[in-house]
Amino acid sequence: MSKAKSKKNIVVIGGGTGTSVVLEGLKKYPVNLSAIITTGDDGSSSGKLRKEFNMIPPGDIRQCLVALASRDFRYLNERFQQGSLQGHTLGNLLITLFYQKNKDFQQAIDELLLITGAQGSLVPMTLKPVTLVAKLKDGRILQGEKNITPSREIREKLYRLSLRPVDIKANPRAISAINNADVIVVGPGNLFSSILPNFLVKDIRDAVIRSSAKKIYIANLFTQPGHTDGFTPLDFIDVIYKHIGSGIFEHVIYNSKPISDKIFKKHANSIIKEIVAVPGFIKKDKQFIGRSIASNAPRPASASDPISQIRNPFLHDSRKLAKAIMELS
Repeated sequence: MSKAKSKKNIVVIGGGTGTSVVLEGLKKYPVNLSAIITTGDDGSSSGKLRKEFNMIPPGDIRQCLVALASRDFRYLNERFQQGSLQGHTLGNLLITLFYQKNKDFQQAIDELLLITGAQGSLVPMTLKPVTLVAKLKDGRILQGEKNITPSREIREKLYRLSLRPVDIKANPRAISAINNADVIVVGPGNLFSSILPNFLVKDIRDAVIRSSAKKIYIANLFTQPGHTDGFTPLDFIDVIYKHIGSGIFEHVIYNSKPISDKIFKKHANSIIKEIVAVPGFIKKDKQFIGRSIASNAPRPASASDPISQIRNPFLHDSRKLAKAIMELS
């Protein structure tokens, strides 16, 4: 009698909202789910806690924790509206408390995953915080995600993106997850601030290149001014290929049903300008998979969020996106 087929190991690489949407959908399937999350955030609540407690920024991890939880823990994403805690989320403070207790960030997250009944694991890409550095072609340096993300010069003037410390080691748990992966999903998310930092860690980059897992990239719904203006799904993966070598993605999933003009005009903000273009040659290429994966319910801005005006309110539909991923897995 043959053994029952074991669950597939799916690893999602990214950070923040985009990765949390993928996790929220995939946790409903019978898979072993892990997420490798960037540790370079240095803005808003995460940046303050990172500096004060010399810890990995908790914000991206928090969003993914809420996504994986077995019950509705969305209140962990709520921000204090006033007083000395204004702008901080309850989840960020909770992660900070558990880190103080354990003195080990990975252990702190593991305990919170148990408490929330999470269906999967969360793995910071490094066990120490890193700083993202962008060197521009004119020699200027932009240091920190909080300065790189709002910059409008990355698309035209970026010379090199790097991490400090330059010799930072990967979280061993991240390498183990990649080595055991059957499927690796990259994106969606901010290309230069959430996706690429993971591949700037040499151990992670090398492990992904070596991996025999099926690799899938999720294209963003919109471009980001000054970063990905005019990008097609092919342009996104070409930027990644410059860092890890070409041809690693078997499939690229893109949204094939544009958001209606009525919804777009109602919720657009200063960073939402254009939909990611999908030219005819991409629609004919079997590597690129078009699916209706955009959510029809934009995320409302929070009055207590200090960077609400530079957040993308348009998200992927977690259920539809997970279905598309599983069909290719």
